[in-house]
Amino acid sequence: MAECVIWTVNINKRKSRREGRKIPRRLSVPNVKLSEMVSACKELGIECRAEEKRYPRCWWEDGGRIIVEKREPKTKLMIKIAGKISELREEKEKGKEKGRERGREKSKKEKSKKKKKKR
Repeated sequence: MAECVIWTVNINKRKSRREGRKIPRRLSVPNVKLSEMVSACKELGIECRAEEKRYPRCWWEDGGRIIVEKREPKTKLMIKIAGKISELREEKEKGKEKGRERGREKSKKEKSKKKKKKR
């Protein structure tokens, strides 16, 4: 089966079309990391190989690329991966908020225990 290469730059919201972004800005994700792309592919059930290479047009920046099986048009694959990355980021953010809430509840309980001990 044919393979295609997707660079982190191709779905980065902060890049222009001239700099290498391939999908519309409203569907792309800011500051994409290679690890996020790999985890998104795993979630979508797409087999991929990750390579820590530098995009030739901006060789001074860190990034990378994944090589995936081309089951559908490359643009659709990139849109799916970008969408999954944004979902994973939202889940991660919700987890952090829950952790903060738990921390606040614990600190409130500890404060009330300290007040009871002082009395």
